[in-house]
Amino acid sequence: MSSHFSKTRRSFPITIREAGLKDLDEIYKIETECFAEEAFTRMQLEYCLRSPIFITLIAEVDNEAVGFIIGAIEYVNGKASGHIYTIDVKHKFRRMKVGSVLLKSLEKEFLRRGARRAVLEVRLDNTAAVALYLKHGYSQVRIVKDYYGSGLDAAIFEKNLQRNENAL
Repeated sequence: MSSHFSKTRRSFPITIREAGLKDLDEIYKIETECFAEEAFTRMQLEYCLRSPIFITLIAEVDNEAVGFIIGAIEYVNGKASGHIYTIDVKHKFRRMKVGSVLLKSLEKEFLRRGARRAVLEVRLDNTAAVALYLKHGYSQVRIVKDYYGSGLDAAIFEKNLQRNENAL
């Protein structure tokens, strides 16, 4: 995957590249900043970086890691589907389009690898993430009670990437 450049509304150039093991420490710091007690463990993140199944992209501003996204191509009934596992952006870089650029970059990678749809789970009370996905054309298809623990429901979102291929 090649690097992708974009500018936020505050004119920060954002570089997107595939993450590697050398990024593990920074990815783990961002993950724990964003999700605290619900964060992926360091071992889980290392597994994602080592496994060819997972796609991990990192966003940088002035060579500083400011966010990342993890997804995978999964097969359902013989058809490739992109599954987004997490998207994290440092607090001080939120609302600067970093999440949008990461999401669009992962969707392009899903398409490149043959997936024509993307799916994800998000906590219903994570209003910022829900708004991001809705803004990018995802539709809520169902709610799963207690997905994240007692009283913590998840919304399942999907997007047909083929329909939006020209917009990516």
